Amino acid sequence: MIHRKLRGCLQPVAKLIANLACRIGEIPSIEQLEAQLHDKHCQLKAIDAQQKALYRVISKIRASLDLDVIFRTTTKETCKLLRVERVAVYRFFDNWGGEFVEDFEFAEPGWDFGALGQNTIWNDSYLQEHQGGRYRSNECLIVSDVLTEGLSQCHLDVLEQFHIRAYATAPIFIGQKLWGVLAAYQHSQPHQWQHQEIQFLSQVANQLGFAVKQAELMARTERKAEDLRLINEQQEILFNLIVEMRESLDLATLFKTTAREVRKALHTDRVGIFQFDANSHYTSGEFVSENVLPEYDSAIAFKVVDHCFGDQYANRYREGQIQVLSDISQAGLKKCHLDLLKNFQVKAQIVVPVMKGNILWGLLCVHQCDRPRVWESTEIAFIKQLAAQFSVALRHADLLSQSDSKAQQLDQALQALKQANEKLEKLSNLDSLTQIANRRFFDQSLKSEWNRLLCTEKYLSLILFDIDHFKAYNDCYGHLAGDQCLIEVTQAVQSVLKRSSDVLARYGGEEFAVILPDTDQDRAVKLAEKIRDAVKNLQIPSKGTQTNRPYVTISLGIASQIPRMGQSIQDVIRQADQALYQAKAKGRDMLVCAPLIQ
Repeated sequence: MIHRKLRGCLQPVAKLIANLACRIGEIPSIEQLEAQLHDKHCQLKAIDAQQKALYRVISKIRASLDLDVIFRTTTKETCKLLRVERVAVYRFFDNWGGEFVEDFEFAEPGWDFGALGQNTIWNDSYLQEHQGGRYRSNECLIVSDVLTEGLSQCHLDVLEQFHIRAYATAPIFIGQKLWGVLAAYQHSQPHQWQHQEIQFLSQVANQLGFAVKQAELMARTERKAEDLRLINEQQEILFNLIVEMRESLDLATLFKTTAREVRKALHTDRVGIFQFDANSHYTSGEFVSENVLPEYDSAIAFKVVDHCFGDQYANRYREGQIQVLSDISQAGLKKCHLDLLKNFQVKAQIVVPVMKGNILWGLLCVHQCDRPRVWESTEIAFIKQLAAQFSVALRHADLLSQSDSKAQQLDQALQALKQANEKLEKLSNLDSLTQIANRRFFDQSLKSEWNRLLCTEKYLSLILFDIDHFKAYNDCYGHLAGDQCLIEVTQAVQSVLKRSSDVLARYGGEEFAVILPDTDQDRAVKLAEKIRDAVKNLQIPSKGTQTNRPYVTISLGIASQIPRMGQSIQDVIRQADQALYQAKAKGRDMLVCAPLIQ
């Protein structure tokens, strides 16, 4: 009886002990906690390495405006950092088909067969039907094993053709437009894509979009600058010819000079001046002057007889019509006219009437003999202007006073055009909002100063700075206030720079650059402090922007270097950019000076 009672009393105690033992068993051991801590440390270390790798790739992308260099470098770096076997770039056509771009691919050794990038056309019917499909929504596509993803057979056949076992793709946007896709491929085996890998691939694709947009803008600017240069060159030739027309009555010399200068200006094969025979009713005539490359036959004194010209074409030319043929074989000419042009080896031509008062005196002919040629509108306008001046010159022989008046008017027009060209050239180097130097002028100035200081043993310093929390400022106060903030900041910084050789430029967005030639690190630091104080003294309110500062501030990065052979301008930019990054990481509203580059 006593034993039974004792057992009854001990049962709750036994249960309590059993529960306590279970709970003790659930508590991780020291070894387990150490293993978990080690795993967490490895994950953080991998994330840190990925961020550093991404920063290196972004730095290389930003260091160049050459698309080929940008994409070749990026695909190579991405391939190695993701440890995959191939990285390629797919570019969309206007019809949502596309191709892999030959120069934008990198493959590890052993997987360079069947290169995707040999401008391989790969038209995906799904992408064409849905105009980019999921990529338009900025979604990535991940396939760890093509054999287990339930892909269609036609899709599998294409993938098998290039030995693709796994892939991950991320869209490349230029602004709001889907431009292409950055793709990572694994050939030898399946690949379990990690979240960090997809995030990295997507971030790189995003940076490539910015790079393409920047390069396209620069190319467009350079094309405009080249067009302006050619127009200016043509206008200068025209101006010189006008001056000669005003001062000379020797038409033979004038025609010879004109033909020579025009041929060189247009880089064409022949320029000739054709005169109709008097009283021929425009049925015959000959070339009275020309300038032609030696490999082509001369047209001088060659009698041209064309009985249908007077009836069918003379009135049109009298009314100002011109003939512009890019390819005479495709122009639908009559056989007699085609045979005539072939006698002079002509493949493309511009023909402009030359008037003497109201009379069709002759024709100004520009010939391309080696190939067909698409003529630019500026070239056509130039020839028309020149032909008009011939008319003035012809009248000049009879009415010198009237001719002088016309030349004076044209001289004024050319001066105005020249001034307009100079103004356009100046504007092409300015940022339209802040009216300081733009990125194009910054690149030119930094290169120029680098080359100048190469042999002087003097320092070149660079300050990069941007406005702290500028996105928050824009979100809080609006873009108009943001624009005004940028203008006031640049004006404050400009007031600090006293030397004409110092260049303040808008580097991009809210980021700015200051080039300081012949300036060592100590002086650059002092100037940077003055710049920082000048911006703070503006006391531009920033309350409500979720920052801890009442006024707008800036962060600055400084780099100084004595230019030497074998070094690169990009070293200075990279040092300054890294210093700026550190200033922002340390809390902003400060400057950080990069170590001196020896």
